[in-house]
Amino acid sequence: MMKETLFNLIRKHHYNISIYTEEIFERRCQEEIIRSDEEKSSFVYLEFDFETINGALLSEANTLVFWNVFLESLSKNNRGSDILGFLEKESGLGLLLLDSKIEGWNRVKGRIEQTAKEAGFIAVSSILNDSVKPIVYPACIQPNEAAS
Repeated sequence: MMKETLFNLIRKHHYNISIYTEEIFERRCQEEIIRSDEEKSSFVYLEFDFETINGALLSEANTLVFWNVFLESLSKNNRGSDILGFLEKESGLGLLLLDSKIEGWNRVKGRIEQTAKEAGFIAVSSILNDSVKPIVYPACIQPNEAAS
């Protein structure tokens, strides 16, 4: 159901966004782990669980606004290298922010919050803070590597 909703929003608003299938997204995650290890780079992995987010929003109307704000902000501020895909059993969306550290997520989060503010949707900050837990890979970046 959410898959259809997301694709309808993308079509309706002509967002320039592609969402990978769960199989391709999982493969891309594995490839990025290997690339990150080889190139000593980092990325941020995020999960947006449909059930958690939709439950916190309490209504279908709020859910629609949230996902529209999310897609609009990604469409407007897409770096081209970020990867969006469905999680296992299409239970949510995963987002990889390549060559990023936690500051990359903070920037994306700020853009989502700004788009939500423009739409008069104030609930987005608490949803992002409570429901989305960023994971930076590799988890321990040495101080001298962080500077590069």
